[in-house]
Amino acid sequence: MIASVRFVGKILIYIIVLLALGIVIGGYGVGKVNEVRDFFFPETAAYVRSPQTIVNSISGIGQLVTVTSEVETTDVKVEIHGGFLNAGYYSANHMAIGAIEAGIDFDALTEDSVRYENDAYTLTLPAPIITSCRIEYIDQGGHSFTLLVAKWDMVRQIAHAEAITRFAEQMIEAGILERAAEETALRLGDFVRELTGKPTHIEFAARDGELDLPDSCQPYTPPGWGKDETGAWKRTG
Repeated sequence: MIASVRFVGKILIYIIVLLALGIVIGGYGVGKVNEVRDFFFPETAAYVRSPQTIVNSISGIGQLVTVTSEVETTDVKVEIHGGFLNAGYYSANHMAIGAIEAGIDFDALTEDSVRYENDAYTLTLPAPIITSCRIEYIDQGGHSFTLLVAKWDMVRQIAHAEAITRFAEQMIEAGILERAAEETALRLGDFVRELTGKPTHIEFAARDGELDLPDSCQPYTPPGWGKDETGAWKRTG
């Protein structure tokens, strides 16, 4: 009986070893076949066709009392003009995906921001602000023909700066600051009511001056380039 068990155990071990060898040899063989295929039939291009779209999706982040807005654009075209009779012209199209976030600067809160009157709490919060801007992905394509050497990375940097500025402006116009105020009033009001068991009112102070954007919303510009008073990109040096 013991001998039979040992025999069966050896058979199982042999089967496992053979299967492992088969997998290794098979994988090696498949890899070699793929190498031969790629040598004779190399991949040369990939085509993706989709309509031009701009997608804005907004979702509240209640725990942080902020709002994030995801934005996508497929129409950032950068054209470079230069040379005699514009012989150095070239251009490229860009698709960019980014996010703009808005919320409340709680560092501005003081003891005077909270009042308890008539058996109810009143919180006066600073006006909502843009807390961050970012480009999560940018892709370049549609390169034009040019007679000169094209600086495609510099073109991409200009598109990056243009996209992040455009996203921030679009989201402010779309009401992201108002949405941030609504989310804050809802989440923070509920929190204080649950904590104290008292009615709670949320107010927002008037904005003092113009809206200041954080550093993340100030686009990096390639060396030697900047915007003039009309908003057009120009060589600065």
